[in-house]
Amino acid sequence: MIVVILLFYISTASSEEVGTVCNSCIKVNTACYNVSYLFDIEAPFRNRIVISKLGILRSTNTLFFSFEPSIEDKEYYKVGFINLDNPVNISVISGEKQIMNFGTFDLDQDNELVYLGGSDGIYVLDTKVNRVAPYGSRGDMIISLFYKGYVYFIKYGEFKITKKRGDNFDVLFDMMQVKNFVSNKYDVSVLLCDYGLFASKRDEMVWLSKNSYFRGLTIDLDNNIYAWWIDGIYRVIIEPKLANSRIVRVARIPSIGALTFDNDNNFLFTVGKSLFRLIETSNTTVC
Repeated sequence: MIVVILLFYISTASSEEVGTVCNSCIKVNTACYNVSYLFDIEAPFRNRIVISKLGILRSTNTLFFSFEPSIEDKEYYKVGFINLDNPVNISVISGEKQIMNFGTFDLDQDNELVYLGGSDGIYVLDTKVNRVAPYGSRGDMIISLFYKGYVYFIKYGEFKITKKRGDNFDVLFDMMQVKNFVSNKYDVSVLLCDYGLFASKRDEMVWLSKNSYFRGLTIDLDNNIYAWWIDGIYRVIIEPKLANSRIVRVARIPSIGALTFDNDNNFLFTVGKSLFRLIETSNTTVC
C-alpha cells in the first residue's frame, strides 16, 4: 500500500509543478528519473518504523542501515545489513554481553571496515571476518560519525567535531553545537547545527538554511552533498567562492527516512521499511 501511495504522491506533486505524463517518474534537477520499488527491509522494527541512515559497502554491494528496534528490545538503536544482490537474509549488529545502541556508522571502503558509534564509544566491524571490536572513546555516547581517512565523530553533550588520529584526539570544530556533518574531498564540511545548515572550510563559513531539522546528510559518488527533509531531497551546491554556496530542493518526495547512492550513483531511499531507487531515464518528454 505504501508503494502505491508514494508513487501517487510523487506523480501528483510532479504534475502540479511540471505537468507529468508518467505515473512513476519524477524530475530531479532537470532530468527525468523513474521511481522503482526494490523490496521491503525486514528487520525487528518497532511499530513505527524508523530507518535513519543508509550506506553501501561498495565491494560487496551490501546495504547497511541504522534503525530503531522493537520497543521491548534492551537496545533502542541498532545497525543491520543486507546484500542488495541477494536481499533474502539480514544481519543485525548489536551487543551480546553489553548494550551498544549503535545508532550511527560510516564505511572505510578501501579496507572494508564499518565504524559504529553508540552508547559505549566507537567500534569497528571488520566485514572480512565479520568481527566487531572496540576502537575508541569508550564510555562516550557517539551521536554522529564520519570516515575520511580518519574517524571524525561527535559526542553527546559536547557537540563538537573530533578527529581520532591514532591515540590522539584533535578537536576540529567547536564554534557551535553540531548534530550531524559530512565532508567532501575538497575539505568542505556541511554541518547541521541548532541554528540550521552551514558549509565550512578552514575559517570561512556560510549559512545555507535556517532549517535545523534536516533528517540526514550524504555524499554521492561524484562528491555532491545532499540533505533530505519531510518534503524531499536537497542538494548543497558548493561554489568556488564559498559565500555563494546554497542549498536547493531537487526532488519533491515525501517522508524519506534515509538516503544514499548505489554503485551506479543512483539515488536509494527508504519510506518506512520500503527501499526505492531513482534511475535517470532517456525520456525527452515532460516527466
